Amino acid sequence: MTSDAVMEFSEAAVAKGSEVRTDGLHVYRRLAKAGYSLSQRKVGPKDESGHLRWAHVVISNAKAFMGGTFHGLGARHLQRYLDEFRCRFNRRLELRGVFSRLLDACASAGRITYAELIG
Repeated sequence: MTSDAVMEFSEAAVAKGSEVRTDGLHVYRRLAKAGYSLSQRKVGPKDESGHLRWAHVVISNAKAFMGGTFHGLGARHLQRYLDEFRCRFNRRLELRGVFSRLLDACASAGRITYAELIG
């Protein structure tokens, strides 16, 4: 990860002035100069007190989902796999109406050809 990649992502996805909480990695220091409120905290594995708890939970769940659902995960379709995980994770507590949402999604989804898939 480079500071350029961090800046590119932040400018596209994070509103200026937002508080950004990170570990002590040096690539995040440019955020403070770019108008973000930066809160860095270097935390070792033994003194982790929940600072990045949800980040660890989400990453752990994503790894288990990817390894258990998609075998032979490739970089070409990685964003689609991550989008699927995000959708499932965000809706994990919304069990009411899940069947009707599934039917609606299946009925409204367009057909994808093999050529488009490997394209």
